[in-house]
Amino acid sequence: MSEKPVYPSVKQGVLLTLIVMLLLLVAGCILSIAAVFIKLASSGSLESVSEIDGSSIFACMIIGNTAVLGGAFYYGFKRTKAPLRSVLPLTPGSPILYLPIAAMTVGMAILFMQFGNMYDLLLEKILPASMIELLDVDLEVSGAGLWFLVFMLVVVAPVTEEALFRGLLLRGFLAHRSRWKAVLISSLLFGVFHIHPQQVLPAIVIGGVFAWWRIETGSVLPALIGHALYNLTAVVFLFLINAGIEFGIILPLWLNAAGVVLTLLGVWSLRRLFQNPLDGEPYAAEIPPPK
Repeated sequence: MSEKPVYPSVKQGVLLTLIVMLLLLVAGCILSIAAVFIKLASSGSLESVSEIDGSSIFACMIIGNTAVLGGAFYYGFKRTKAPLRSVLPLTPGSPILYLPIAAMTVGMAILFMQFGNMYDLLLEKILPASMIELLDVDLEVSGAGLWFLVFMLVVVAPVTEEALFRGLLLRGFLAHRSRWKAVLISSLLFGVFHIHPQQVLPAIVIGGVFAWWRIETGSVLPALIGHALYNLTAVVFLFLINAGIEFGIILPLWLNAAGVVLTLLGVWSLRRLFQNPLDGEPYAAEIPPPK
């Protein structure tokens, strides 16, 4: 009797990602409507509904993200019929790995912040002012809303997204494709998942990096920590901007240089450490992928 193919295959993974994106959209609409009715019931004024409340929006995002991505991971995990430690391995590995991981993560966050600024500048050049105003949502991010945002970016998003993309999906892809193809497909899906054009390219790159760490260490934990640190770096910049520190479209030369140095130093160090594993054998898929 032949063994049942490992779930998910590439087609199953793509389909699952698209379903998750659709469910997130539906959940966002439902929760937004619910927030409007709650606001209307509490204030009794239609004018208050037009005011964007950051804490309410981020609370809805936390609920929707946790429910949809958590549900998708649970569904996929049940279909794998494998132990949880196989689908979502969280072994810590060698502590020495986390210093270059942190350096590389912060470096990438700085460089992609500069990329985002240049993207905004390009939009200002090619789009009419009326459309820029339409795309520019005035969202209050202060007080409780700011802390909801921090929790969403630093805890909820890394846990749910890493469990799905570097846990469930990458494990399945490694059983059906070579390592490079599995990394490429999973990182492309991770980019598409973020939808916003400004985030797609950075998400593809960091998704590939996180998949690399997952394969080399045999654990999702480095990717989870890297994801949290990447988002935390963005939050730190947000705190600084709210405090009145202006970085400008072009970040200071020293900051861009630091981003390049930290990224390259992290890549160089990790390549050396992964070539000489400190904690036993490097990752091997349960079902060896094609060479």
